[in-house]
Amino acid sequence: MDAENNIVQMFRNRSKTYGKRIRWREQRNGAWQKATWEENQAIVNSLIAGLDALGARRGDVIAILSNTRWEWMAADWAILGLGAATVTVYPSNTPATSAYILGNSHARYVFAENAAQFEKLASVREQLPGVEKIILFEGAETLADNPWMLSLDALRALSSRSAAEADAFAAERAAALSPDDLATLVYTSGTTGQPKGVELLHSTLTAQLNGVRSMMETIKPGMVDVLFLPLAHVFGREEHLSGHDRGLETVVVSSFDDLAPALRESHPDLLFSVPRVYEKAYAAIQARAAAGSHTQRRIFNWAVRTGRDVVQRRGKGKSVPLGLRARYRLADRLVFRKVRAALGGNVKFSITSAAPLDLSILEFFNAAGVLLLEGWGMTETSGGFTLNTVKDYRFGSIGRPFPGHQLRIAGDGEILVKGPCVTRSYHENPEATAEAIDGEGWLHTGDVGEIDADGYVYIRDRKKDLIITASGKNIAPQSVENTLKTAPCVSQVAVYGDRKPYLVALITLDSAAVKAWAKEHGIANDDVTEVYTDPRFRTYLDAGIARANKQLASYETVKYYEVLPEDFTVENDLLTPTLKIRRRRIYARYHDLYESLYQPTKAEAAY
Repeated sequence: MDAENNIVQMFRNRSKTYGKRIRWREQRNGAWQKATWEENQAIVNSLIAGLDALGARRGDVIAILSNTRWEWMAADWAILGLGAATVTVYPSNTPATSAYILGNSHARYVFAENAAQFEKLASVREQLPGVEKIILFEGAETLADNPWMLSLDALRALSSRSAAEADAFAAERAAALSPDDLATLVYTSGTTGQPKGVELLHSTLTAQLNGVRSMMETIKPGMVDVLFLPLAHVFGREEHLSGHDRGLETVVVSSFDDLAPALRESHPDLLFSVPRVYEKAYAAIQARAAAGSHTQRRIFNWAVRTGRDVVQRRGKGKSVPLGLRARYRLADRLVFRKVRAALGGNVKFSITSAAPLDLSILEFFNAAGVLLLEGWGMTETSGGFTLNTVKDYRFGSIGRPFPGHQLRIAGDGEILVKGPCVTRSYHENPEATAEAIDGEGWLHTGDVGEIDADGYVYIRDRKKDLIITASGKNIAPQSVENTLKTAPCVSQVAVYGDRKPYLVALITLDSAAVKAWAKEHGIANDDVTEVYTDPRFRTYLDAGIARANKQLASYETVKYYEVLPEDFTVENDLLTPTLKIRRRRIYARYHDLYESLYQPTKAEAAY
């Protein structure tokens, strides 16, 4: 095998190794598009030659503004293959934020998904003097007369090089790349202020791929994964790059709404996801169980208790008694087999990252035969940094660091990390770089955590998100929120209480679960906002919140809560593109509602 001095050489080597196997497939308008490794390499070669003919050069910055799709991956490999750097832009970003990222990164060209994204950029064109051309993945025919636009097909046809000449040119470009060359700029989604551009080199991305390779030996070439995460985010990008490195067949899903049928149809071996996906799946499973007959609900609850008993015993290294094993086999046949079928029936294990997942949900899916392995990382660490593995895992932990990487806990509990996959700096922002990376090279992550005797790391919360109550109690809001989200019908939770005598919360509801409850109780109204004002439903919800509160320390319990009429979403700007709540924006938008929960008559609700 040729040397791999950079990730582009890795790309070319794997394409040669797996040749005529399927690299990716994606369903469009009911029909599957697909490409072998050889065909994918040829597509990328033509794009590299086209970019060169367009005027792009090594060291340029070229942006991608699109939802997840096969063209995104091809454009990324072409940019990297030319020797340029990819800057990723979320398609949900506002025109102003998109303009800031493109301007701050000095992007010369932009790959954009469609006419809607083109029009977004056109609306702020005066702020983009450095952008020379927009290359559209689709919809170019509606903008044929616009000289600022070029279609993807036109770009591929721009060069006069033959297929063999384009491949030779791509090989030459790959050989010229250095490990210290900039590979990508990924702008942190952030909750306040302008995003910061994290500089990731070929060497840092290579270290990331090596880390995944060493921790995930059970991933084998030819396994099927489903890529639906946003590729603008470092986790989705890591899956895309690692999938190529490990020889996977990737099923690309461009819309979250298409995920469930894609899982059932493609039968993936692996699933990489954020916790919100499992939370919603768990809520849907609970809703279906609640809508069943009395006997069906009893069977479901019995199966869950049985499964968790088995999981907890195994987690403590205890043997599973013969009788319990027999009950578990029955529970699997009656309940858990259906859970696996909803995920395609073939998932060997699943990686979850980007936010904590409640322990009860981890235990449930593991009982169902779907091993969820939590990992942790940041944009600044090129993706993952710690990971549980199939052979060694601890539920509730984020695993152990990649080989050759270091992690320690500072005096105030903050997690500090160091290693070859850590960024060198923020783009043109020395102040932010100095604030995040100290003189000894330790990256200050902002996460608060601890390490157990066996080296497993546990995250308790974000340093700046910690709530300190009026009585001086330090509370990690994410832990409280994850516990409350296990209550039936609850979708999202945002707790509040800094410098207050107790915690309060705003919660949102899972519409499918609410409708299932309404149907069970003979309520015909499908309007969720009407159902949740029904006294019977409020009593049901109160009971669920009370049960969740019992799992918390007294000072962590939520004394009062209010239900919001809409969920937190990316569209209403209360979730990040990776489905984490934007706490400060929620606090600002609903400040008066939060404060109304601290009425004089409620001030007696002490710990």
